[in-house]
Amino acid sequence: MASITRRNALKRAGLGVAALGMSGNVVTNLAAGTPPIVPADRQFGTLRVGMASYSMHKFGYPAVLAACRRLGIHQLSLKDAHLPLTSTAEEIESALQAAQAAEVAITSCGVVYLKDDDASMQKALDYAHALRVGVMVIGVSHAMLPRLDRVVKRNPSQLKLAIHNHGPNDKLFPSPLEVYQAVQGLDRRIGLCMDLGHTFRMHENLIADLNHTRDRLYSIHFKDLESGDVNAKGVPVGTGALPTIPVLRHLGAMPYTGEVQLEYESEADDPIPGMAESFGFMRGVLQAGRG
Repeated sequence: MASITRRNALKRAGLGVAALGMSGNVVTNLAAGTPPIVPADRQFGTLRVGMASYSMHKFGYPAVLAACRRLGIHQLSLKDAHLPLTSTAEEIESALQAAQAAEVAITSCGVVYLKDDDASMQKALDYAHALRVGVMVIGVSHAMLPRLDRVVKRNPSQLKLAIHNHGPNDKLFPSPLEVYQAVQGLDRRIGLCMDLGHTFRMHENLIADLNHTRDRLYSIHFKDLESGDVNAKGVPVGTGALPTIPVLRHLGAMPYTGEVQLEYESEADDPIPGMAESFGFMRGVLQAGRG
């Protein structure tokens, strides 16, 4: 198989920023009109690739949906900044209808930071149930896990809860390996969301961690960083230090059936060009991997 570089991956995808016709301030105009609908994208192969709406936390929900349409993305992980946990049933249903109209499926929500009491945990689960998502990505402490296990066992739904790791500065779960160890013996619906950037900051082998946690790995936050430094900034996927090509190939070969959500945390005022480049690179790698 021919080697893959960032350049030929983007060429294979044909989805660089210029190809999408995006200017630097495109986000400000996305929600104003009706952007073109991109045909359903099957260029990610078997992977379920979507957008973590936190990437657009400075913008409203209509702009998030418009960006998904413009980028050809049909799966979304919804942050509560775009639909608060206090939303009514009517507001949640309206958000779902808007997503359907934009040809976007809300597949997960989070990160939702849970409180250590039964009522608030159940309220968070009820929110996820109302959204009809398969996964809720959560923040939780070790001490809260027995309570969470009891609350989950009282719920008959198949909703999966994925504990997010946040790297060296995280006092709760820095590494996905710590999450994996902590959920052993808990309800099988409690697993992890591996943040690749934060895991890379831990100087861990990403592919080894994917293999070790695969049976409880329900979500992945995909990103790239300029280096492995604790305070390294995010960059478009394929331009940084993470082994993004081997990771993408490995996920396809496992095969990994959970969600892969691009979480682009750089350029918060203008994230669309970087996300376009990132998705284009990911498409190109996965297409070339089939060649």
